[in-house]
Amino acid sequence: MRVHLTNAGAITLSEADVFNRLDVLADPQPRDRLDQSIARIGTREDETHIRLSPSVLRFLSGHAGDADWESGFSAMLDYAARKAWLDERGNVRAHLVFRETDAVVSQAEFKQAMRGLAAGVSAITTGSGAGVAGMIVSSLTSISADPPMVGFFAHRDSSLRDTLLATGRFVANVLGEEHREVMASFLGQPQGPARFATGRWATGDGDLPVLGDAVTSMECEIVCTQRLGTHDLVVGKLRRTTSSAANPVVHFNAATHVLAPAMAH
Repeated sequence: MRVHLTNAGAITLSEADVFNRLDVLADPQPRDRLDQSIARIGTREDETHIRLSPSVLRFLSGHAGDADWESGFSAMLDYAARKAWLDERGNVRAHLVFRETDAVVSQAEFKQAMRGLAAGVSAITTGSGAGVAGMIVSSLTSISADPPMVGFFAHRDSSLRDTLLATGRFVANVLGEEHREVMASFLGQPQGPARFATGRWATGDGDLPVLGDAVTSMECEIVCTQRLGTHDLVVGKLRRTTSSAANPVVHFNAATHVLAPAMAH
């Protein structure tokens, strides 16, 4: 087993069915961020060892409750106990391994690459009354049909974030050619009711703003948030959808474009 403390903020477990090895791999990252990640899975014993909670390992494995996996996991813990690698609370000792390098592209290269990724444009809305909030995203994506879920990314410093998490719900309004003024308002007006002065806004479940003539509006309940790098992944379960005949647009190469049918051959 190998627990991976990524510098993106995610914690993963690989080789979940390898029971003759247990270590923790840490990406290069500031000490305070590493300590926060370690606190999520256990405690630091010294500079090169961590005490891990078996319940955390079960959760990360995705195999908790599987009879064969549980048998192998229990055998691993029994072996650790015989070697005196378990403390009085039952936490198991694991070696901390540091990744020396983590070669990635520069921010400029990343942004250039993303300009070549065409994506739909959506207005994410949340809150109600004087506390409404909204933002434009091109990161809305389908996640699952059963249960029905979509997700998007919000910067951790976004002015929408606090209202979004406090409300626990959002509406993903997919925008079309008819909504250029809505986009301009969301991008140019301060957070709050001023952003909703333009457009055919109505209230949906929980009094959240729904764009009445959006290509599609998806009213969602937040079921998961995960911090990844500079952004939070927000996943919502669809409770209600409405659609119209609006023509969708895409964001490409730092501009918004309309769609045209492919030429017939």
